[in-house]
Amino acid sequence: MKTGTEHKGSDAVRVEFTVRWGDCDAAGVTYYAKYFDWFTDGRIAFLDQVGLSYMDIFHNQGIELVVIDAFCRYRLSLRPVEKVILETSITSLTRTRITFAYRVLKEDNTVTAEGSTNHAYVDDRGKPFNIAKRYPSLWEELSRKIGTTGGA
Repeated sequence: MKTGTEHKGSDAVRVEFTVRWGDCDAAGVTYYAKYFDWFTDGRIAFLDQVGLSYMDIFHNQGIELVVIDAFCRYRLSLRPVEKVILETSITSLTRTRITFAYRVLKEDNTVTAEGSTNHAYVDDRGKPFNIAKRYPSLWEELSRKIGTTGGA
């Protein structure tokens, strides 16, 4: 997982859900790629929780958070109908990128998986950009609500 100034505790957003049968493979364990769908749900929930709706603040203004790398370390298998907690936090916020960290936990807080996704700010033409230069008021809001953990 990427390192940096990781936000923990009250800064992490927790989403609880139940593993569905459709989340699992033929062996009856959660399909490995499903975790990345959960990570997307965690990102959206995190941004909503801090008052930065992805659709309103980013997507509808022509800003996409494009994944440039993704990682997941699987520690324990999950099976259908298990209750799960997904914790999402931010490990890095810069003028060109944002990195999210994830932990998937069982009800007893046993870590079943950990991961991260690193995103570039990209415009509607697919070109990366410096968000502080192009959207200075949004950069100020991001910095105020999330904090920065890096330079350019």
